[in-house]
Parts: sequence; structure tokens; C-alpha cells
Amino acid sequence: MSYAKRILSITFLVCVGILGAAKTVDTMNFNKKVNRAETCPEDYSPCSCSVASGGLKIVCSEVSVQDVIDVFNRTTARDLDTFGLQWTRTPLESVTIPADLLGGSRAKLIGVYCPSKVVPRVPLRMDDNAFRLSRDYADTFLTFYCDFSQQLDLEFLAGFNNLVILEIGLATELQAIGRLPTLPALTTLHVMDSTGLVEFPDLTPSILKALFLNGNQMNDTMGVKLLDSIIATPTVQLSTLRLNSNRLTKIPTQQINSFPELQNLYLDDNEIPVLETGSLSLLFPVSILSLSAASINTIEPNTFQGDFTMATVNLSKNNLTRFESSVFLKMLEQMNLPFADGYVDLEFNIMNCNCGLAWLIRDNRQLMPAVRNGLCANGIAFESLDPVSFANCPGIF
Repeated sequence: MSYAKRILSITFLVCVGILGAAKTVDTMNFNKKVNRAETCPEDYSPCSCSVASGGLKIVCSEVSVQDVIDVFNRTTARDLDTFGLQWTRTPLESVTIPADLLGGSRAKLIGVYCPSKVVPRVPLRMDDNAFRLSRDYADTFLTFYCDFSQQLDLEFLAGFNNLVILEIGLATELQAIGRLPTLPALTTLHVMDSTGLVEFPDLTPSILKALFLNGNQMNDTMGVKLLDSIIATPTVQLSTLRLNSNRLTKIPTQQINSFPELQNLYLDDNEIPVLETGSLSLLFPVSILSLSAASINTIEPNTFQGDFTMATVNLSKNNLTRFESSVFLKMLEQMNLPFADGYVDLEFNIMNCNCGLAWLIRDNRQLMPAVRNGLCANGIAFESLDPVSFANCPGIF
């Protein structure tokens, strides 16, 4: 069973209807199949219990911590696939998780969800030994909607030597992320739609491959600082980086170039009016470069450098009016190779289809399949333009 499917499963069970910001959770595709022919071997009420191929899934929703302790004091299953603890509306003063919440049980996936509809967020207080028996067993830990102002560190994760995925979302006062303990198996770190981020610790020996920092109100200075702290971890091997939905006004080029294996980069929903020459020089063959709704109005020549043969380059919902050869010709030539499958998406940009487009429509029409949703100001799609109408235009290369 994949990690992503288990994450989706806990979100489905625990958070249906409360993840209004589900766009922040990029581990999509949730459907771990429940074997409805099986029933739980014990009574876990007032928590819910279901049986899936990975074992028992226990979700304690809108119940007291003492009730959870009582449940695990009277049940005997040691190994759980999933444990979820969540409140959606209860106006608690704080969420306090004591030592050994699960008694003699342990869980592969652990989710703790503070009340989602309470503002300000409810403080989380987690004992260092809250999930002690899960330390060498859990591979995924999720927590959403909590205030970390009283949680000065994340020592409750110390000793989680098999933890692969850590997700913290919609949190406030998250300075504690700078005191994240050593997590040697960590490959995926999501810190999303949260406030209070200052820096990350050196994550060595983690081999971090996916970093999600979307929706954290990061400006350019903060973005550079956070990325620099990740770069300081020599074992990082990022292939996916999400910086979308922040307050960036320029590409953090130096930091991005420090991740030689980066192939998926998301910068959507920022305020980056100009893409400067060389600002997107990616060293690894690109799979996804997404810049949708990033307020782009100018792309300088040779902005895109690297291998875009198989890339999806999303420039939709920007303010582009020119599609220039000095920017796109080399990229489109790569995307037109016999084995290539890349394309540029221009949807919702209104282009000036004057002589500046002759290089594509008249002189390189074979490249047209790699351009999607190109639309002129007069409503004519790029593919409907007649090359003959550009006959008197000068050559542009």
C-alpha cells in the first residue's frame, strides 16, 4: 500500500468536509479500500473502527482524550494501520496529548487535527512520549489546524526513525519547525498554509525529495532563508518543490539551481511580473514547471534553460501579450523531438498576433502541437491563424 493512499485514506475518514483548504494537501487520490466483509475484532467506541488491507483504522472524532485513553486500555490490537484524532468545532482551550495516548498500540499513520472552525487556532500541547511505541513503526505523521505557540519544539517526533512523510498544515506560530528532531527516513516534508516559519534545521541524514512550502505568506527574503536552510542539508535530493500561493516577487534562482535533481517546480499564485534571463535554469530534465496565475507580464530572452523535452510548462492565467522566439523557440524545438511529449499552456493570456508571431505561425508551424490554448486578442486561436497573413512580415529569430 502506497504512502499517498494511506494519507488520502486518513483524510477521507477524518476530514471529510473540514479540509476547506484541501488544495494545500497535494497527496491526492485517496481511496484505500475497506474490506466490508470484515468487522473490527473489538469495540472501539466512541471511536470508529474499520478494516482495510493494511489493518485497523481507528478514528476518534469529537471525543475526549480521556475517552481515547480508555479505548486503548481495554482493546488489545497492537499494530494499527491508521490512528486519527480530530475535533472540528469543539471550543477547546487547548489540545493536550499525554504520554502513551495509545497505550500498548502503535500506528503506521498518525493524524492529529485541532478544531478547524475555531479562530484563533487552538494551542497544541504534545507530550514528548505521546506516541512512544510508534517511533520505529510510523511512516506518516499529519497535523492540521493547530496553534504551535505553546509547542516550543517537535520532540514528540524524536526517534521516529521510519517516518517518511511529515505534513503540517494550516498551523499558526510554527517556529517549532526550526527544532525538528533528526528523522533519518524523511523524504517528504509538507508545511502548508501556516505562519511563523523562520528556518529549518539541518535535516541530515534525511534524503528529502519533496518539499511543499505553499501558502505560507513567504516574501522573497523569507523564501530565500528557508531554502538556504534546506540547502544546508547535504543529503537533500529535491525532485519536487512547491512555492506556490506565497508572496514571491521574483524567482529564487540561486537556491533553485542548488537542487540539481529538481524536476517539478510550482510557483503559481505569486506576484512575479518579470521572469528574468536565466532565472529558470534547471539542471535536471524538467517534468512540471508551473507558473499559473503568477502575475507575469514579461518573459526575458533565455529565461528557460535546460531540458524541456518532456515538460509541462504552465503559463496560464497570466498577463502575457507576446509569444517571442527568443523565449520559446529552443524550448519548443526540444518539445518537437520524435520522442518528446512536452508542451506550453497559454490559456487565459490574450496575445498580440501581429508580425511578432510570424516565427511560429509562418516559419515553424511544425512546432504548433507543443503550444496549447494560444489565443489572440481578436479571439482567434493560434492554430486557426493563416500563415499567408504573415507573408510580408520580416524574419524573426
